[in-house]
Order: sequence, then structure tokens, then C-alpha cells
Amino acid sequence: MSYTLLLTLTGLIIGISLTLPGIHWYITYILFALPFLFVVKNRKIVAFSLGIITGFITTFLHTLPPSKPLDRYITRAEGVIVSSRPSTFGAEYIVKIKKMMDGDKQERGAEKILLKVNDRSVYLPLGSYIIMENLFLQWISPPKNPYISDYRRYIERKGVHFEGRAKSISIKEEKNILFLLHKIRQYIIRKIDAKFLYYPEEKELLFTITLGKEKVPYFLQSSGIRSGTYHLLVISGLHISFILLFLKFLLLPFAEINNRHPKFFPVFALITVWLYATITGLRVPVVRATLMCSLFFIGEIFERDMDIITSIIAAALLLLIINPYNLVDVSFQLSFIATLGIILFWMRFKLIEKNYVKIVILTSLSAQISVLPLLLYHFGYFYPLGIFNNIIFVPFTGALVILSFVSFIVPVLFPVLRVLLTIFIRGITLSTQFSPSINFSLSIPLAITFYLVFFLLLYSPKRRFINTTLLSIIFVSISLHFLPSYQKVNENEEIYFLSSTKVSVVYIKDREATLFLADHYRTREIEDILIPLLSRKGIRDIILFYTTISYNHTATLNRLTKRFNIKRVYEVEVIKDTFAFPYVMEYYHTTKPELFEFLPEGENISLSGIDIELVGEENGTLSYIISKETQKILIAPFIGQKNVEKLSGKEFTIAYINGLKKTKKIQEQLSSIKYRYLILPFPYKKFEELISKEIKTLYIKHSAVKVLFNKKEVDVKYHYQDNQWNFKKPDGLRSIIPSTILF
Repeated sequence: MSYTLLLTLTGLIIGISLTLPGIHWYITYILFALPFLFVVKNRKIVAFSLGIITGFITTFLHTLPPSKPLDRYITRAEGVIVSSRPSTFGAEYIVKIKKMMDGDKQERGAEKILLKVNDRSVYLPLGSYIIMENLFLQWISPPKNPYISDYRRYIERKGVHFEGRAKSISIKEEKNILFLLHKIRQYIIRKIDAKFLYYPEEKELLFTITLGKEKVPYFLQSSGIRSGTYHLLVISGLHISFILLFLKFLLLPFAEINNRHPKFFPVFALITVWLYATITGLRVPVVRATLMCSLFFIGEIFERDMDIITSIIAAALLLLIINPYNLVDVSFQLSFIATLGIILFWMRFKLIEKNYVKIVILTSLSAQISVLPLLLYHFGYFYPLGIFNNIIFVPFTGALVILSFVSFIVPVLFPVLRVLLTIFIRGITLSTQFSPSINFSLSIPLAITFYLVFFLLLYSPKRRFINTTLLSIIFVSISLHFLPSYQKVNENEEIYFLSSTKVSVVYIKDREATLFLADHYRTREIEDILIPLLSRKGIRDIILFYTTISYNHTATLNRLTKRFNIKRVYEVEVIKDTFAFPYVMEYYHTTKPELFEFLPEGENISLSGIDIELVGEENGTLSYIISKETQKILIAPFIGQKNVEKLSGKEFTIAYINGLKKTKKIQEQLSSIKYRYLILPFPYKKFEELISKEIKTLYIKHSAVKVLFNKKEVDVKYHYQDNQWNFKKPDGLRSIIPSTILF
């Protein structure tokens, strides 16, 4: 292994972590300390320093804000489509701007933009040179809810800061390599469509594991995650190895040519894997594996040996120089950690000498163990059944990938492929029914401790100095984990009014949450919005109030029960008069009678430091008043004649009104309700009578609203202000003064 290359990579990572916002300080200090184990002994300070300088410069260039503000109308713009992604109602394209025309003034473009097209009939092939007329650009908006998937940050890491829509789009020319490869991909897709016309699930699986998809279909994503086989559905290094096996099989008839010209296969394979990587989208796992293969093939072509550890380090070095944001990309981290874990297992247990079954079992086990800390840190859960599933499904996936390419040569094999795809889908779907999850959020110090112990057990450094230093870091990491800063409970009392299709309000104190939710039937908002918030806040216990008359608890209650301890569910008395109550009674109230409690209208209960009053039911919704000392908060999914009479003349600190019956009588009574802050879904016309200059009004459709109790006052603001989002420029550079002093 090249220690010089390793030190250069470590220095590069340090330079990136010193500059890039969002890197945990402990990781920076650990990375900064480790190279001195080699620097002190081997005096390779030049490589280490060069890496730091390169990392700082490349990250600085990538984090620079755009040279020109583009948040404006542009009369005409021209550019090349470099990537595409399907959306709900159309598609999103990343376009590299070449020219811009603002009136009579022409400018040279250099920025990438996210072009949104909400028209399914419009199709723009990859690599097309397009002309956009009357293009309106604006800064990409931050996420509406806290702790959800941050698409804005994801797209900014690709160098895209603006999104826009054009009045008209036309294609000027279509002559480049990207366009040609896209045509090849579309040709393969049409062939698969024709062969799997009446098998949509099998077709989607085949697309996913052979050509790759920007967004894995939800039914495959859900089954893949719960069965621990999701990584098989994402094109990665494993699929590259399957491609190389296919090439070996394909070139068997030409073995004599390869024997005469030993450089034939490396050249052919090098070209093929890069073409395949480009067709599948040049995603990080594919590029990592392709770079590693390329280094091996280049070594064979030029008759130079390169060990596998050196190829991994070189691949990581190149990817981080190209884009420093790869360092904080989960896919990048999982890809390299899994590969290193497999290699260390192979070296430690000499798997090359084992039989096939032992190789498959230990390889699968090593990959799962290697990525476990990262999965717990990033996602907070793990499905242990995946360890056993991968023993079966990894070779099965290899057979599917190879057979799919063989079927294009021998079409008679498509029926066999179709049957195997069905078995794969049924297999992972069945395994999800017996796949329990381990829910545990791992801190950074514990994750680092795991990897250092993992390294010591598998690599066993012979130098006492290195062992002593690593053991000292392990001791410090474990101690740091148990410091109050990592163990303290969330002492703030706060309320989140979430941006969702239905009323969703969360009150948090310590590790307990009181939820005011509708029954989100047939939506994924519980998984996508609510559970990330509760998990990041360390919530263990939940008290649930319904804001609608609930006819079916399978969505909200069932999903929350799988992840949290439900202490109590409050329902309104009038539900007993509904047609669905016998069903709810049989499946829920009878099985867990201690969990449910019925509230009559006007009932007032105290819990978790707040008082909650049920105002009443109207139009199938339930309104509540939350009282905290002198502060009162109204949660009103709907206000009509019945509720307005109960609320008339009352004063609130915050009034959240989601629906309103607009009549003259109701408007007169509404004018008697006083409030300092008003939260509305959107500035609809029916709410205009509620708004005045003296009242601060916030809109849920713009962003979730966070309320923080501070003694006898409250702090009410949009959640992205809490996360220091800025609409006018990307995140600023991280301060490097503390680390510079340490150096």
C-alpha cells in the first residue's frame, strides 16, 4: 500500500473538512491527528501538506457563490442538458448554460440551472442543445420541514443554485457523445418495454438493476430497505463486477485472440465499463468501481502492478478532487467503507483459499458489518435479516444481470429471465414480513470507535506506537460519547406546525411528543416528514390527538406504533355515533382498551407541561386550545358557525386556522377573536379578513413554523430561519481558525 498516496488522500479530506460547512469538528481533529503516525516516522510531510492545500483550494472553488445573480427573467438562454430526472408531473433537467440574452444584451453563461418542465408530452434527450425562451430563474428553495431529505443541498453539491421554468423550449442540435449514449439507453428501454408489456413490476426491477434509475420505484425501495437488499437495486461496484463476468463469458470464443494479444481484454473492458457507467448515469458507486477497474486495466496495459488498496485510495482521491461534496455524500461513504471492509476481511481470513459458499457468506457479512455504523448514524435503523438475505440475493442478482444481457443476444431466454425476476420480487417482499428493525441512533464518537476497533482487529498493526495511539483515540471517543453534550435531553419546549397536506402539529418536551394529527390515509407524510423530526429529537413516547374524525387507524397510528411507544390516544366522543366505529372498536379499542380515551367537547386535560382543551367537532374536524402558563395556542382545522361561537371573544398568542366557512355572520364573530401571530395554509382570498398589519402572519405552504417557549414569551418563526437558510446565497465557508491554530 502506498503510504504517500494515503497521506495525500488524508490531507485532502482534512482540507475539505476544514472548508466545507457541516463537517463535525471531531472528525476533523481525528483525521488531522492520524497522519502523524506516519508523518513522524516516515517524514512524508510534503504529501500530507499537499493534500491539505489541494482540499482547501478545490473546496473553496466549489463553495463559491455564483459569479452573477440569475434570479430574474431572461429573454433567451441556450444550454446543454447534462442530466435528467423524472418528477411527479413532468421532469427536471440540469442544463449547463452557454449563452444568455437579456433584451438586446448578450452574456456568456457558465452556470448550471435546474430546468423544471411540468408537461409529460415534452421530452428532452440527454445531451440536447436547447433554446429556452422567456426563462424565469430563482434561487432553489430550502426544505419546507425540518430534518427531511434536503433536495436543495443535494442539488447545490452538483453546482446548481438556480431553478427555473421557460415559456417555450426547442432543440437546436443533437450531436455529442451524451446524446448518442442516451439513444442507446432509450433503445434498450424500448426493447424491455416490448418484452415485458404485461409485467410492470418485473420491468421496473430489470430497469433498476441493469440501467439504473434516478429514483428507485417505491415498491422496490420499501421492500429493498426492509429486506436489507436495497444496495442490490442501485447500480454500484457489484454490478460492474457482474458486467466484467459477462464480458469474460462473451469473449470465451475469442480466447485465442486474447492469448495472442494479452492487452486486448483490458482495453476492451476499460472502454465497455466506462460506456456502461455513462449510460447508467455516472453515479458515485459506479464511478468509484469504474475508476478502480480502470487503474487495474491501465496497469495491465502498461505492465505495472497496482494493489487493490492503492486503487481504492486513488479512486477516492480523484473523486474528491473532482467534487469535494462527495465527502459528505452518504452513497460515497457507504460505497468506500463497504469495499474496504470486504478487502480487509479477504486479507484477514484469506478468502481466496476458501470454497465458494464461505466466500459468499463472509463477503456478505463483511459488507454488512462495515456499513452498520454509517447506517445507524445516518438513518437510525438497521434490518439484521439483510445479512442472511444477501447470502442468497447477491448471487441471484448477479445471475439476473448477466442473464439480462445474454437475453439481448439470445431473445429466447427472456421468458426465463421474466420468471427469475418474479421470484426475486416475491422473495424480497416475503422476507420483509419477517424482518424486524433495530432502531438506534449512533453518535459520531461511537461510529469512529467502531471503525478503529474494526481496523485493529482485521489489520493488526505491528507497531506499538500506532496501536497505543489508536487505543488512546478509542478511549477518548468513548469518553466523549458520554459527555453531557451528547447525552443531554432536549430541554426546550417547542411546537412545530408542519407543512403537509393535512393539519400536523407537534409539541415536544424532553423525550415525549404530543401530536395533533389527522389520519394520513394513503399518504407517506408520516414516514417522510413526521418520523424524521421525532427521530432527530430523540422522542421515545407519544401522546396522540386526532384532528379529524378517524375512520381508519391503519395509516397514522399503525406507522407510529412501529417506531415509538404510544402512551395514549385521545379520541372524541362523537366517533361512537359514526358508521365505522364498530370496526375501529373491534380492531383497536377492544385489543388495547388502556390505550384509548374518549374526550367530550369542552374537556380540559393536563399533560407534559401543557393544558389541552377540546373545542369541539365541526365538518369532520376537531379543534383544540393548547395553554402554557399565559400563552394560548389555537389549532383549528376548520372554523364554522359552531366553533366560532365557542371561540368568540377569546385571546390567543397563536392562531392556526386551516379552513374557514366564509359568511357574514362568521366574519363578524371572527373579528372578536384576538391573536398576536396568525398561521395560515396559504394567502387564500377567504382568509383576507383575518390578516392585518398588526398581526404577524406565516404560511404553512412556504415552510413549517417553529414555536419556541422562552420563559413567559414565545419565539415564532419559519423553521429554515432556525437552520440559518439564506435565499440569497449558498452556505458560507466554514471558519478554519481553530484548526489552523491546532496545526
